[in-house]
Amino acid sequence: MLLRFENAAAAMSTLQQNQERVANNLANANTTGYKRDRFFTEAFNERLDAEKSPRSDRRTRQTSDMSQGALKQTENPLDVALGGDGFFVTRPEGGDATHYTRAGHFSVGQDGTLRTSDGKQVLGEGGAIQVPVDEQGDINIAKDGTITLGDDLERREGTSFVAGDATPQRMDDPTVLQGMVEKSNVSPVEEMTDMIQTSRQYGAQQRSLQATNEILSRATQDLGKL
Repeated sequence: MLLRFENAAAAMSTLQQNQERVANNLANANTTGYKRDRFFTEAFNERLDAEKSPRSDRRTRQTSDMSQGALKQTENPLDVALGGDGFFVTRPEGGDATHYTRAGHFSVGQDGTLRTSDGKQVLGEGGAIQVPVDEQGDINIAKDGTITLGDDLERREGTSFVAGDATPQRMDDPTVLQGMVEKSNVSPVEEMTDMIQTSRQYGAQQRSLQATNEILSRATQDLGKL
């Protein structure tokens, strides 16, 4: 009987993690360049426990969906979107780590460095991209801008990713679209549906725990009468 408690508790823990993922995706549905997180549960070593109930070992894994989001016209000359594959290469202030992002909502810092909305430097082949502050009104970004791509990306924060020891690779035919940004690829309808399904599954496991607890309580009371 206690093994059923363990099974239900394990399932509820996994469902809670998925619910948190869905909530985070929904919170970022309007975040420029955000990539939705996906949650996978792998079941292996399936077997019957001592009470003849199905049991398995579980491993959860979370990845990011890198499919392209819709494009939004902004008319801001420092807003750029990527048409197709690729990432903008950035670097946190005072750091040497390389981050990758699809969020092309840029601005020019006081030092003339092109920066992301959270202050990271935007990098080109020669390092941080410099924009003359007194010429911001004449900025033009061509479609063949130099873009790099990193493999094995892992989310670091918000819309930024890191690629471990992998080095950037030049895109053969990049497309940079000025005056546009890539919207989040989160589908609120899909995430809400997932949230409802997860909530129902969680409730079912909760009811199973309650039923098992009632059975144990009655059995304990009956034993006390003997």
